[in-house]
Amino acid sequence: MAGKISVRYDVPVDVETAYAAISGAGWAPAKAAALGDDSRVVSRDVGAGGAVTLVVSRKLPDGIPGFLTRFLPSDGRVTQTDTWGAATEGVRAGTWVADTPGSPAKVNGTMRLEPAGSGCVYVVEGTAKVSIPLVGGKAEGVVVGITEKLTAREADVLRSLVG
Repeated sequence: MAGKISVRYDVPVDVETAYAAISGAGWAPAKAAALGDDSRVVSRDVGAGGAVTLVVSRKLPDGIPGFLTRFLPSDGRVTQTDTWGAATEGVRAGTWVADTPGSPAKVNGTMRLEPAGSGCVYVVEGTAKVSIPLVGGKAEGVVVGITEKLTAREADVLRSLVG
């Protein structure tokens, strides 16, 4: 059974302004500066309708318990691929995948920016599945908690970029 991720963050600007910030070339440097996670753009491809695939490499977040560290990449980095689609009825939506090479963890989901009042809402949903006998369920809970804390910090970065 996988752990479930589901968070929502208010952003004080319209969908397209928030989208330009979170999918732009400046997103990784802004996160690196604010979070100290050494985020770096690996690639950024723009498709039809302004769809963007953004691949960012960063250091793993702090707070990972010792029992999990032996299952993580030796370089301590994770690569996240965000694939945003073209706008549909004022909403930007896409998928995200966090890749930790050699790790038994699979973490992925969906994301969207949708209009709300005078701004928008950034919604991140997903699952964390950790295939380690006996401790997989506990590990999934840890991964969900870390992912939710990380997305909250990223939402703060987004608000600082657009505010």
